[in-house]
Amino acid sequence: MEYSDPIKVAAGACVHIGREDAEFPGWRWCGASDGRAGWVPVELLSEQGMEATIIEDYSAQELAVTPEGEVTVEASRQEWLWVRNARGERGWIPAAHAKEL
Repeated sequence: MEYSDPIKVAAGACVHIGREDAEFPGWRWCGASDGRAGWVPVELLSEQGMEATIIEDYSAQELAVTPEGEVTVEASRQEWLWVRNARGERGWIPAAHAKEL
């Protein structure tokens, strides 16, 4: 599911921590001070209380890809891949939707 204005925060930003994703454990719903929210992998949160600091720059942007589309994997977190397509666009896709060439 894509969100129109996903959370994007710099390292050191404080976020409010919400529920854990039931489908993808290891992701928490977080809200930033600018009102944007989205799923954040737990390893990027300084703690698991009601608030945490983000330990590296992060964006919850998802990327729409076609079955024939090729992407370059730049990071992997909790069953999701941070990828870059041929146009240079970056975002998350489920790891289950990708296969190695």
